[in-house]
Amino acid sequence: MKEGRTQKIFLLFGFFVFLLFGARAADAATLYFSPSSGNFTVGNVFTVNVLVNTENADINNAETTVNFPSGLLEIISISKSGSIFSLWVDEPTFSNSVGTLSFNGGLPTPGFKGTVGKIISATFRVKRAGSASLVFSSAAVRANDGYGTDVFSSGAQASFNLIGEEKITPVPAPVVGVPAAPRISSSTHPDPEKWYSNNAPEFSWTVPSDVNAARLLYDKFSNSRPTVGYNTAINRKSLSDIADGAWYFHVQLHNNNGWGEISHFKFQIDTGLPENLEVVRADPQDTTNPNPKFNLRAADSLSGVDHYEAKIDHGESTRLSIDDSGYYPLPSQTPGKKQLTVRAYDQAGNYIESSPQELQVEAIVIISPIKPAWYVGFEPVLELLTKVFDAIINLITAHLILFVALLAIGGILGQLVSKGIPYFAEEIKKLQFIASEYRASKKLKKLDSKTKLELKILEKDIKKELELLNKIASHRSLHSDEQYLRNKLEKYYSILRKL
Repeated sequence: MKEGRTQKIFLLFGFFVFLLFGARAADAATLYFSPSSGNFTVGNVFTVNVLVNTENADINNAETTVNFPSGLLEIISISKSGSIFSLWVDEPTFSNSVGTLSFNGGLPTPGFKGTVGKIISATFRVKRAGSASLVFSSAAVRANDGYGTDVFSSGAQASFNLIGEEKITPVPAPVVGVPAAPRISSSTHPDPEKWYSNNAPEFSWTVPSDVNAARLLYDKFSNSRPTVGYNTAINRKSLSDIADGAWYFHVQLHNNNGWGEISHFKFQIDTGLPENLEVVRADPQDTTNPNPKFNLRAADSLSGVDHYEAKIDHGESTRLSIDDSGYYPLPSQTPGKKQLTVRAYDQAGNYIESSPQELQVEAIVIISPIKPAWYVGFEPVLELLTKVFDAIINLITAHLILFVALLAIGGILGQLVSKGIPYFAEEIKKLQFIASEYRASKKLKKLDSKTKLELKILEKDIKKELELLNKIASHRSLHSDEQYLRNKLEKYYSILRKL
């Protein structure tokens, strides 16, 4: 009996272990580098992207520290361009003395799901020869499940073979009269730090009159020596079908005194399209918002995502900007049903386009309540009260000096009466009290309970109308007739409050 109970306890324990760990493994995310290997010479510069594969899970945050050998490599820059994250708890930072790179970033709901989610990129310079590894430590990838569940399973390391500099036999004395390093330019890839989708670059350089030969080369290294010789003084070169990536073009000229100095020109090519474009409306419940907000995400493992553009129906494309909440609002839209298309561009100008999706923008409808019969009959009374009130204000304003003088004379006479003839003063006070009571009774006591109730209901109805107009004004400017209606209602509401 005791043995059977023990088996049940172990089975129950195993079931809970499966729920805790087996279910979590189904949504296991991984961090990895691209490229993850390669050969680089001392002095070379290369860029590594930090990527995430969510394995079908929706994530909204990732943080980690990357360790690298500071004696062999040093980081010269880091970039968030093209990142899936738009919000940063801790900005990406690095330390070349310790050999670490760290970040903590995220994005709003619905998060990101995909296999090639670019987080940041880091550009390294090779300091010494050796074998260098990049390793993740203290990593976490959190699911967009409302609980911040850590779904990180593993981080794949990168290994690079760092080769020593090519040893050049030093020249005992500088050669006099050799050509200077030519100045290289490119009509197709003019900026060495930009990416281009053209894989057929063209280069040109100035050739002095005494040059009789040249050497050219293009490769992945920044300080290579050209090896392809030409027995003529060529001044341009066209390449074709160059693979994606960062390249260097090298030129060296020759005259009767020998080979001159070498020029190096960097050029970058990216012909691949961005991937995994997702367009999700961030405010689907607010269909009356004239500036609908969207959560846009895409991935590009080489040059990175540069920007997004939106097109409504057959109109012109508009470049979108991210707001403080991490969303992309559209330009102001008129009410109606439309077709929305979004494009994601990488830094080379390549783009991927979403399928058209329906966009519904509804107008704010003003629903006027049905006026009861008694309200229609009472409307002329309100108009009359409004005119009387305006006339009193205008009279006081127009004859302000006379009004002040009368008040002063009344005050003097009151002093004389109160001090000289106490009896008449007391009688005047009684008359003033009776007059005030009479005025109050005309305003309030003549109204029976039914009329007071109806006025109270009317006051609440006008208040609701004003609240609706104020809500419309918070979304857009009121039309002239709407503004006129609001002014009238405010005046009626003020009168009813006094009554």
